[in-house]
Amino acid sequence: MLRRYQVVAAPAFERETRRLRKRLPGVHESLRAAVELLEADPFNLQGRANIRKLVDVPPGEGQFRLRVGDYRLRYDVVGKQVILHSMRPRGRSYR
Repeated sequence: MLRRYQVVAAPAFERETRRLRKRLPGVHESLRAAVELLEADPFNLQGRANIRKLVDVPPGEGQFRLRVGDYRLRYDVVGKQVILHSMRPRGRSYR
């Protein structure tokens, strides 16, 4: 897969995923696949992923979301960087 974007994790994202990996060891592989997908196509131009642009969400709060099983990964795209903000269960992701 061609890598066109650099994926960067915000400190809050690192904390959340560290706790998540302790509870769900298999989430590491799902997260790795999600990062590879975002490196190639964060806007989902090819239509291969379950990515949505969220309505009325300001930049810096995760304008896009990627579905990863029961979790939602929220991120922003700034230039050629994809900034990961959070990875939470669906019910907590939109609060």
